[in-house]
Amino acid sequence: MSQPGRGQHRAASSSKNSSNSSPFMVVVFLILIVVAVYLLISNFLSPGGKHATTAATTSSVAKTANSATTSTSSTSSTTTTQVFNGPYGVGTVSYTLTEPGKYLCAPHGTDSGCVVRSMPLEVSYPTLVQTGTEVQGAAPYGGAGPYPLIIFGNGYLEPPAAYSVLIDHWVSRGYVVAAPQFPLSQTNSVGGPYEADILNQPGDMAAAIKFMERQNGIANSTMKDLIDTSAIALVGQSDGGDAALAAGYNTCCQIPGIKGVISLSGAELKSYSGKYFTTGGPSLLVVQGTEDDINPPSQSEMTYDQADVTKFYLSLLGAGHLDAYTQANQYSSVVEKVTTAFLNRYLKNISGSVSLMHTYGNIPGVASLN
Repeated sequence: MSQPGRGQHRAASSSKNSSNSSPFMVVVFLILIVVAVYLLISNFLSPGGKHATTAATTSSVAKTANSATTSTSSTSSTTTTQVFNGPYGVGTVSYTLTEPGKYLCAPHGTDSGCVVRSMPLEVSYPTLVQTGTEVQGAAPYGGAGPYPLIIFGNGYLEPPAAYSVLIDHWVSRGYVVAAPQFPLSQTNSVGGPYEADILNQPGDMAAAIKFMERQNGIANSTMKDLIDTSAIALVGQSDGGDAALAAGYNTCCQIPGIKGVISLSGAELKSYSGKYFTTGGPSLLVVQGTEDDINPPSQSEMTYDQADVTKFYLSLLGAGHLDAYTQANQYSSVVEKVTTAFLNRYLKNISGSVSLMHTYGNIPGVASLN
């Protein structure tokens, strides 16, 4: 590993060993030594040097009343890589979502007896604070709002935070995401995790929508006037995808007014009492890894084939069950771009988005989109 100033020091040593040893050359040699030492020390101590911290980046956002923000940066010689590169930063706020009339009972959910069904609700929203990481409690930016709402359902034993790479990508592009942490699908669920509770999760998604709509109208709420309540999508992964499909298309628990559903390695679950795709429904994007041994591709293919709605099927060639949604890799890059284009079309009505879906979703050896 080279250090600034080391090259000059080597040049000076070479002159010292030459045959010319006149007093003049000795003076020149000493001057070169002093300069080299000065450069080495000043570089080591300077804020932009390689030993300095990398937190010196600052960002500002220029905004106009009738347009989205444009990000500009003023940085020192050392820059901090942004985790998400949309025009907005990501703020977060946590709520407790309760469902009066529904209960959690022992042995699953409480140590004894029953309590009102409740769960954490993690909300992410656009902000002008662009630090490259989520900022809890940051002031929301409403200048380009209101923003469409995404209700996100986590997979079994996976907290919503596991999907932060994907969620932050959507938020940085102008979406509010509300993720209920399903109460009996976590490793630390009181009484232990209980996967059969998936039957209650479409109801949790519906409750999250109602909660966010209320927050949108409360004067001192972080969400005040931030949400376009006419533009809502349901997204879920694995069991969360099952719940999103049920809430979008099953007569047991279909939520009216939804504009789009994205199933990430999800399936139609026979345990739900109703029937799928009998009354139409929102536009659908099915995403599935070809090497998924937990939700076999045949399950997603069946959903796609049966869906009598506007629909798309994104096949991730060689991807497993989870890696495309919780890690940063070639698959997650495709998922981020295709899902955002889908949301832009069916929640924001941005022309050209379907064409972009096909551009982003057809990558030889990585993904194909039908």
